[in-house]
Amino acid sequence: MTQSLALVAAEPELQAAAAELARQYQLSLTHQGDDFDLELTREGLQLRWLARPEYQPLTLDYTRGRQAWRQQLGGGKQEAVVRALGVAHGFRPRVLDATAGLGRDGLMLAHAGCNVWLLERHPAIHALLDQAVLHLQQHQQLHDKLNWAAQVEVLPRGSLLEHSDIPSRWLELDIDAVYLDPMFPEREKSAAVKKDMQILQHLVGPDLDADGLLPMALALAKHRVVVKRPVKAPFLAGQKPSSQVLSKKHRFDVYMKAPYPKA
Repeated sequence: MTQSLALVAAEPELQAAAAELARQYQLSLTHQGDDFDLELTREGLQLRWLARPEYQPLTLDYTRGRQAWRQQLGGGKQEAVVRALGVAHGFRPRVLDATAGLGRDGLMLAHAGCNVWLLERHPAIHALLDQAVLHLQQHQQLHDKLNWAAQVEVLPRGSLLEHSDIPSRWLELDIDAVYLDPMFPEREKSAAVKKDMQILQHLVGPDLDADGLLPMALALAKHRVVVKRPVKAPFLAGQKPSSQVLSKKHRFDVYMKAPYPKA
């Protein structure tokens, strides 16, 4: 599910930059009764929920705060997503994160040594993600000895579901594994859900077409597909996985096609 929304400037001095970003990401510069907008501030893009002004705007910044801490301390083999993708024994798969969202799991895989391509179909989330990755890469070039973010690329906005046949530009990436984390209909009370996820749920809605992702992912991946699901959720497309990796609130269903080559 996608919707049109505006990209606006927080200050008059930023209007030219906002117009350029709106052109780049094919977003409007004027409101059309939207519930959300993207706002360009001096610190970067932020997503505002106009109907809920008590909510802090959603921002993405991988260089500081909780997400940077997680990358620094949690990027090893103990992460469930890293184990599910089979990052071990010296082999680092080339991964397409085909439902990238806020990019957190994809960044964890890159931090663990994988080359990662991020694919996102919602215009606002894609813009936030692309700008956040660009900022991280620029920051690492200036400040960090290990420039692991160079292994991440945000693809042009899109979805596996937009194509009946896999485009040649994706086949050329030589993808070892595809990672899927479709938005699942939320069954918990909203108070139990983190506010950034509440914003995403209201903006994007559940991925009601998610079952169609699995056959496309299996066709594209050379070795495996990994699907992140709530622990009690049904299998994607009703298809039982080859194995599973469990975490406290989620499970990672692993669909094997072929073993990875030995490093």
